[in-house]
Formats: sequence, C-alpha cells, structure tokens
Amino acid sequence: MKTIILSVAVFVFLLFNAVTQQIAQQADYSQQRAAAEKEYSQKSYQRANELYTQVDKSKLSATELRWVEFRLADTSWRAQAATQTFDTTKIDEARKQLAELIRAADKDVDRDLVWAEAHESLADSFWTSRNNLNWAAAWPHYEQALDWWAGQRDLERARARYLAIVFRAATPPIADQYYVYTNYGNYIPLTVLEDALKISTNANDRSQLNFLIAMTMRYTGGGDIAARQRTPDYFEEALKAGKQSPWYDDALFYYAEWLNNTGPMVEVQGTWQPQPDYVKAVELFRRLTTEFSAGETRYFEQAQAQIRYITTPAVSVSFMNIFLPDSELQFYLSARNVRRLDFTLYKIDLTRDITYNESTDKDEGTGEAGNWMQRMSTAGKEAVKTWSKNIDVADYKPVNEQARIDGKLPLGAYLLEATTDSGGINARDLLLVSDATVMLKSSGNQALVFFANALTSAPIANANVTLWENYYESSWRWRRVRQTTNADGIAQFPLREISGSRNLYVTASGNERQAFAAGNSYRTRDSEDWRIYAFTDRPAYRPKEMMQWKIIARRSGSGVYSTPANQVVAYQINDPRGTKVVDGKATLNSFGSAWGSLELGEQLPLGQYQIQFWDETRSHNIGSAALFRLEEYKLPEFKVQVRTPEQDGKKKAFRLGEQVEVDIQADYYFGGPVTNASVEVVVYQSPFYHYWFPRRDYPWYYEDIERQQRGYYGYGRGQVIKRETIKTDSTGKARLTFDSPRENYNQDFEFRIEARVVDSSRREIVSSDTVRVTRQRYYVYPRPERNIYRPQDKVGVDIKAMDANEQPVQTEGKVKVTRDYWWEIWVDPRGREVQGDELRRLQRAGSFPPATQQGQWQLKFRGYQHEDILTTTLKTDAEGVAHLNFT
Repeated sequence: MKTIILSVAVFVFLLFNAVTQQIAQQADYSQQRAAAEKEYSQKSYQRANELYTQVDKSKLSATELRWVEFRLADTSWRAQAATQTFDTTKIDEARKQLAELIRAADKDVDRDLVWAEAHESLADSFWTSRNNLNWAAAWPHYEQALDWWAGQRDLERARARYLAIVFRAATPPIADQYYVYTNYGNYIPLTVLEDALKISTNANDRSQLNFLIAMTMRYTGGGDIAARQRTPDYFEEALKAGKQSPWYDDALFYYAEWLNNTGPMVEVQGTWQPQPDYVKAVELFRRLTTEFSAGETRYFEQAQAQIRYITTPAVSVSFMNIFLPDSELQFYLSARNVRRLDFTLYKIDLTRDITYNESTDKDEGTGEAGNWMQRMSTAGKEAVKTWSKNIDVADYKPVNEQARIDGKLPLGAYLLEATTDSGGINARDLLLVSDATVMLKSSGNQALVFFANALTSAPIANANVTLWENYYESSWRWRRVRQTTNADGIAQFPLREISGSRNLYVTASGNERQAFAAGNSYRTRDSEDWRIYAFTDRPAYRPKEMMQWKIIARRSGSGVYSTPANQVVAYQINDPRGTKVVDGKATLNSFGSAWGSLELGEQLPLGQYQIQFWDETRSHNIGSAALFRLEEYKLPEFKVQVRTPEQDGKKKAFRLGEQVEVDIQADYYFGGPVTNASVEVVVYQSPFYHYWFPRRDYPWYYEDIERQQRGYYGYGRGQVIKRETIKTDSTGKARLTFDSPRENYNQDFEFRIEARVVDSSRREIVSSDTVRVTRQRYYVYPRPERNIYRPQDKVGVDIKAMDANEQPVQTEGKVKVTRDYWWEIWVDPRGREVQGDELRRLQRAGSFPPATQQGQWQLKFRGYQHEDILTTTLKTDAEGVAHLNFT
C-alpha cells in the first residue's frame, strides 16, 4: 500500500514539474516574441531576426512554429534589403521559404494568418525593396493577402491591414519626390479600390482612395463611357478634404490635366466623344497656384505654365505637301484665343531670300540656324494674295482645321504669313508649287546636287543652286556656296576640309521651278584602323572537344584597305565570366591570317566565349569578337504539355467572368505518365486586341505590320496573375483553374499558361499555351472588294465572322449600309440660306464667301449628314463568310 501511495506521489510530482516547465517555456517564448515584435515595429529587422533565431522551435506548437518560420524569412530579406549590398542571395532564399509556407497551407480551409502574411511579405520583397519595383511579381501576392483580410471577422484589424496594403501598393516607400501613382505600371483594379473606399472611415484615407480611383479611371477607362462620366465625381470627392489631405495638390493638378487633355464623354450628333473642359481646367490650375505657394507643391510651376498655354493667344500654319501645278492648295491651321487672322501670301526665291547667318552678304559667317522663315524680310515684296478669317475664341477652345487657298498659283515658292488682328502674333510657313525635285548626295569632302523634273526625271540645266554648310569649329558656323547646274542638271560643291559631322541644306531654282533638300556629311581623320574577322569551325562545342579558330585582319587608311602581312597581334580568350582562359601572340601570314586551337576542359563554364585583340605591345586595343559557345546537352527524360479546353473540336474561347480550366500533361519519352510530379504553373495576363487580315497577294510584305497590330509588340510577357505548384495524378495530368476578370473591365484579355518542370539534369522544361477571354462571342469584319466606286457601280462586300481564336463562326445578323456626305449651309447678307448646288457654284466661282457692301455671310452648319441606304439580314456559312451586294 505504501508503494502505491509513493508511486502516485512521484507521478503527481513529475506531472506538476512538466506543466511548470511548459508554462515557463511558454512564458519565455511569449517574452521573446514580444521583444522581437517590438524591434520589428521599429524596423530593426536584423535585431528582430536575431531574437527569433534564439527561440527553441522544438518546444513550439505547429501554429507558433509556422509564425516563427515566417518571421525568420520575413526579417531576413528585410534586413538584407536595408543594406547597400547588391547580393540577393538572402532575399532569394527568403522568398523560397515564404513560398514554401504558402504551399503548405494552400487549400482554402488551411489558409491561416501566416499564409496571408507570407503573401504580403513576398509582395513587399518585389515591390518595396531597393532596386526592385517589380509590380508584375508583387501584385498577385498582394491580391491574395487582400482577399484573405477581406474575409476576416475582426473588422477593425482587417480594415487597417486591407487599407495599409492598398496604400503601399499605390505608393511604394522607395518612390522619389517625382513619383505619381501608376508611374511603375501599378494599376490597382478598380474593384479593389472601390472596396477599400467602402470600408474607409478616415477623411484623408477617403481623399486618397477617391484620387486613386479617379487616376485609375483616367488611365484605364479607355472608351468606357460610364467610367469617363464618373471620373470627375471621384476627383471632386478627393478635393473635399482640402489642404489637410496630402493628396489635395495632386488631385487638383491631375484633375485639371485630365480636363485639359481628355475630359468627360459628351454626346455629339449621336456619338459619344471625349470633350475637354478648358474653363474648368484653368479654374483648377488657378486654384492650385492661389492656395499653394511655389515651395509648397511640386506642381506650382507646371500649373502656371499650363495656365499660360491655355489662355495665351497662339497661331500656327503648316503645309504638309509640295503641290504640283494646278493643284488645290490647302494648309493646316491651328489657332487659340484669337478673334481674327489676316493671311498674306508672298512670292520668294529660296536661293536668295533664305539666310542662315547674320550677314548674308558674306560667304562665311557665324550664327545659329533658328527659324529662317521668321527672320525673312518681306519689306518691298508684293503680296500675291490676302484674305481674312474670323475665329471662335469661346472657352479657350483651340481651332484645328484644314484651310484652303482659293484659286491656283503659278510655279514658285511662297511664304504664307498669318497675323492676328492686333498684329502681335505672326506665324509663317513655306508653300512650294513645283514639278521639280532636288537630290543631295555627300561624302566627307564634297556634295553632289541633281536638279530634275519630278515627273519625267529630265535634268534642269542652268539652274541656280545654293548650298549651306553648317559645321562646328570652336563654334557653330555657316558657309554659303552658289553654283549653276550643268547640262545634266548636276552641281558639285567642295566641302570644308574639317573632320566630324556637318549639316547640309540645298535649294535650287530654274525656270520658276524651285526645290530644296537637307542632308549631312561626315568625315573622319585619316588613321590606320584595324578590321579583324574572327571565327571558328562551328559555332558551339561540348566540353573535352578541340576548338579550332582563325582570324583574317585588314587595316584601313586613306580610304583603302591593306593587308598587314607578317605583323604580330596579341590575343586573349575569356570565358563567360570574363576570366582569362588563354592568351598569346599570333603572326599574320601574307594573307593577313592566323589560326590556333584550344582544348576545352571538362571544368570550363558553359556559355559564350570572347576573344580580344591588341597590337604587339598590347598598348592599343584593335578589336574583339564573340568566338564560340560551350554547351552540354542532356536529353530530358519527360515532356510537359499544356492543353487548353476544346469545344466541338475547336479551341475554346472564353467570355469575361468565366472560370478557365487548363490541363497539364507530363509523360516520359519512353512511354508512361509522370506521376506525383510537382509542376509550377504561372499565368500571365495581357490585353488582347483582335485583328483580322484577308488573304493578300503578297503576304510576306505585310507580315511585320500584321504581327505588330496583333499585339505581339509592346506587352512583353504580361502581368503575372497566378503562380501555383500542383501535382500530377496517376495519369500524369494536373488541372489548373483560375477566374477571368469581370465584364466591367471593358477590355479583352489573353492569358498565357506556362508550366515549368526541372528534370534530373537541372534543365528547366517549359511548355505553354494561350487562352483568350473576350467580352463577345465572335467578331465580324466587312471588307469591300474595292475602296473607291463610281455612282451606279455594283458594290461587293465580303463579311467574315470569327471567334477570338480566328476560327470561323456560322451565325446570322443584320447589315446596315449608310451614306455620310459633307454638307454646308450659309446665310447670305439678306438672311437667305444657301446650300447644295447653288453653294457649290458660288464656291467654284472664286473667293468665298464673296465680299459685299450689304453685310457678311454667316456659316450656319458645316458637317457630315447621315442617310440610311440599305438594311438586310445575312447568314455566314461554315467558313464564317457572307457576301453583300448593293448598288
């Protein structure tokens, strides 16, 4: 009985001792964690890492162990990123550890706090660490963390963490003083920003979120009318907090910029168009310069410049072409804040009236080119034609239009001058009416000019030619030379004996025909330069093979090449790391050649090898070349295929909002599936724009243009929206699913699904395929047989219906043919409307509107009129083709 009592007492004592030790250990860990988290909150990441390293992880629960493993990885990369080293080893290792913590709990039911924190830490490592700013890699992890916090019950904590992630994604801590949201491509989806706005309670937070939403709509709204209409509302909300919000000046400036450049959508003659609001823009710019001083906001000077740009009178005229005789003459007119323009046309001689230097009487002089048209004197020149035009100056709106010069002009060069009614602004441009052309060719010491008829190529003899040579000799100088063309229409000009580059300008005039051209010339000082061509007997070798190499050398001087026979060159072959493999000297034979060999050891690094050449004393570098590649190929044991879904035997195209399923299949080359294999799958998202081009007679000519228009250029690999590691089943198959964006994105997308597997030889095997997700099920393209028809011709139009994957679609729909024609209505001084044939007769008769004593003509309407011609129903066949015919 005593023995039993004693045993029970010992057991109770041991149990009490174990519980006491566990409580003590828990207390120790709690203290360690509290101390480490305090250091972490003060951004002492290295100290926090050291404290977490001291924790005895063998005594921790599974939950606490995951937390400690997370904090060790998190503090490791943050401490490394805070240093000035470029070594990313610790950061890369921390990312692997964080990714493993995510994979360990990647099922929905297992996703815990560590899972969300690890995603956020991974995102920060790509977005907030020095020399990174990799938005494409960061955003998928931020998105996962945001989704997790959105589902938590602790509302106050979840709200704070959700908003903190959004604001960090919008403005990285390492952004400089000139940073603007979206500078680094960090467009946060509107749905995320709108959700953040719904849960925010602080006025400054709401101001910033309204600003971020407005900026996102500003950049990504595209043709979405609803988004354009809501953009001003969000900007106005962002301004409500006033100067107490740090985003107030940003909102003022970019709201004004948006109104000045784009503006909200306005319905104009049945179509929605962006309409700038210059009055409101000026009001906002002035508000910024009034409420802030020069040192208070970085936008102060920009706002002042914009106010001047919008409100200051401005005029420009420009001719985009050279006109053949008897052509109708037109020019581009831009004007702003001017009520009336007076136009004058002067005839000029390009060979005499153009001056590039201050003293045009000297053959040489100094001075800058400037704008010769503005410096040209019109004193004593008789005006060929004069007329005036009234301009609409309301609301600072600019006028941009094509204007015509009534009547025809004889051959010659003319200066068009536009002057405001106050005479304060003067705009000029050159009008050339000619059937002649001048061609300029140059070498380092002479220029050759050919003056000829542009239509027949017949030379124009005895014409005056003037050449201006612009060169630098302690300062920029001008030299003018004159010649007369010979019987072949040619004039030769010796150039200055100087080295370097120069600009050349030439004008020619003969029999009232004039022309001009510009070019340049470059001359190098005489020197003996080397040219060395190095090559091997094949471009790539394996380790332990013999590499054979050869060089052919030439020297250039005084415009000719010579063979450097019996000369010695020094050389050095470097491996891909830049380390010397071998060096030596080679004596060139009578053909300027030399050769050698190199045994490629088994330990040499793989990659591209370079060779460098010097003269015999190694004092002068005379050339270098990529010599060969050292590669070692091992046959992979298995293959990986990405299989996108099919429907009715065709590749499936998805609609926005649908879930996409993709199968990855891994099989051994010798047969049989690769089971239980880890496959890393990365999904890239890019904008998709559908184009279709009909069959062409010479398709090779259009390949580059069509490839560019199909979107292959400009988008790169796309944005990573999902990265996941999945396992293959017993048949070697793994399935990936992801959600496509909702329809309110107003954008089609292409997703590239890339599966990566590393085999036993450490080679990465990559397979990929694409899936297109669009707003509509198919596209329809009409193509007329010709582009120009005469009245009563039979018009044929081919109609092609296809889905996003260029597969034909059999469908039925309506086709409408409309006619748009230009129409003007004028009101004469008696109040009668003039239009149609009567107006056309008056316009052809001479200057219009005609000058009268009774009063002025007024323009009542000018624009396109719309008329419905035909509406019918068509069906496309199995090839997606239908034909429309009408007269």
